[in-house]
Amino acid sequence: MKILLAVDFSPVGRRTTGAGYRLAQKIASEITFFHCAPQTSRFLQGYDIKAFVSSTGKEDQKKIEDAAKLKLHKVMEDVIAENGMTAGLAIEEMIVSGEPADEILRYAEENKFDLIFLGYKSFNLIEQILVGSTADKVIRYATCSVLIYRPDRAEHIDI
Repeated sequence: MKILLAVDFSPVGRRTTGAGYRLAQKIASEITFFHCAPQTSRFLQGYDIKAFVSSTGKEDQKKIEDAAKLKLHKVMEDVIAENGMTAGLAIEEMIVSGEPADEILRYAEENKFDLIFLGYKSFNLIEQILVGSTADKVIRYATCSVLIYRPDRAEHIDI
């Protein structure tokens, strides 16, 4: 089984990452620690305004991606150090840029993952209406199974 473990760098995300890795140790042959970095030119999506994308925007994007790569690697190392290595479990890491739900869905489908494991953070009503939820979109459009981990409700779950 291939698991795509969506990682964000929030405190909730850190707990979710640990739980996803522990699940992979029990049932998977491969896990990918996956993070979607914010995109500096996100406001330009859907528009043909290439003249406004400066070279400094590209440099800023590279800095964001480099920082995200370092942070993801550190989170992955910490989770493995806390939970140990499992023989036969292949571990990879992947950084992309863009809108998180779209990138999770694209990467999972292109790489034929069996399970997407991600956390759920509760939003207030205004945030939910304006922003939506990455988890909601992934659940709705994923071509594989999705496991939503809610750390605030998972004390009795042994993963």
